[in-house]
Amino acid sequence: MTAGDLEIRLQSSPALGLFAMGEPSPSPGLFIMRPKQPTFSENDIPDLKGYVIIVTGGNSGIGYETSFQLARCGSRVYIASRSRDRVQQAITKMIQSANGAVLDLHYLQIDLLNLKSIMTAPYKLTADKYETQWQTNYLAPHAFAASLMPLLLSTAAACGSKNRVRVINVSSDAAFMGPKSIEWDDVNMVSTKGMLELWKRYGHSKQASISDAKSLNDRYSAQGVTAYSLHPGIVKSNLQGNDPTILGAVVRFAVKLGSTYTPLQAALNSLYCATSPEAPTVGAGKFFLRAAKTDPRADAWLSDTEGNERLWELGEAEMKAYGLS
Repeated sequence: MTAGDLEIRLQSSPALGLFAMGEPSPSPGLFIMRPKQPTFSENDIPDLKGYVIIVTGGNSGIGYETSFQLARCGSRVYIASRSRDRVQQAITKMIQSANGAVLDLHYLQIDLLNLKSIMTAPYKLTADKYETQWQTNYLAPHAFAASLMPLLLSTAAACGSKNRVRVINVSSDAAFMGPKSIEWDDVNMVSTKGMLELWKRYGHSKQASISDAKSLNDRYSAQGVTAYSLHPGIVKSNLQGNDPTILGAVVRFAVKLGSTYTPLQAALNSLYCATSPEAPTVGAGKFFLRAAKTDPRADAWLSDTEGNERLWELGEAEMKAYGLS
């Protein structure tokens, strides 16, 4: 059975009363996660000379590898962050790792909204009165892409290609742990309680990210701007440290024991969607489970035209309320 990017078997552990994802080890009740190996590699990235790319959260982890590989292949890369020092440290490290190659890397200051993804954070409202994951994982990227759209459209018109200008939403297959559809009457999911509440809110925000990419693609692909959402894969990171519940401890334990993607492997899905000439044909507007493979589990959301339009209007209304459109 396949779930996400893991080949898994489900088996109960009598001692713990839990279910875990992974391949059974010789010891009963112990499971090792085995991610599928990517079919796209950094060597498949085409020549990117002349491209200009913005990467949010590009100073560490998956974002770092994404930025480095894009710059290594010739593009000008702007790393968007609130911290100039962290970005400059990352740029210095990339240059030292480039074996003498010239990298065109720059810092882009963004202090309007927090654009670094967060995962399973305890319930808290932002200054704008939104649950932190909803604002960080959906509203902020929506606002950022929308603010860049005039430039993206003019770039697409100037280059004369409908496949070169792209917007990539890094979502997660944890979206399927959220509700079946957007909680329109409670987008902050205040009423959600229980052991899975943090994961449900996280999934809710990532579902919105998937739907938002579809809406963006539907609106602008005919004018040369395509959009994609994706699952990067399971990778050891600080994101798993937010959940203080027993389930969070189990997830951290499983990730620690299991084999996970390296940050580079986890970046390959983003790199595929951003650079592969095949990506628009494979699935512009769709949710990619891994490079060149879309996930049919998201089709119900992607085909919900009314729901996607409603979500888009919600994002646009918030931008207007804060003077961003």
